[in-house]
Amino acid sequence: MGKVKGVAQLRQEADKWFSKYVRYRDSIYRDGERYADCITCGVEKNIKQLQAGHFVSRRVNKLRFEETNVNAQCTGCNMFKQGEQYLYAKALDYKYGEGTAENLMSQRHLTHKFTNDELQQIIDDSKTQIKWYEDNKV
Repeated sequence: MGKVKGVAQLRQEADKWFSKYVRYRDSIYRDGERYADCITCGVEKNIKQLQAGHFVSRRVNKLRFEETNVNAQCTGCNMFKQGEQYLYAKALDYKYGEGTAENLMSQRHLTHKFTNDELQQIIDDSKTQIKWYEDNKV
């Protein structure tokens, strides 16, 4: 029997798989590769060159794995331009409906403590979704 993973290890693994899922979700399949647009600047890149950018920081556990809060984003916007929050807010409202950004911001002070089971479910769900995208080439 293998060693039981702790919350910190599972959270790190969940981050990895959820990030990959988000980039697949936001992508299109073309010429044997997957491409997505950065939510903030619109540049199209291979998903391997993109990140899963959080509108509200991933330090906020309540929103860390909230799908509307996490979208494909280029490294330039996500890392070097601190997420381009204003442009991100406008893009969220366009993509998901007016008031989405405000709703997410209103939840930024809520707390949540993940359980091992919750994190394992995020990992499993993300892997399932990735497999679906890979199988269906959409």
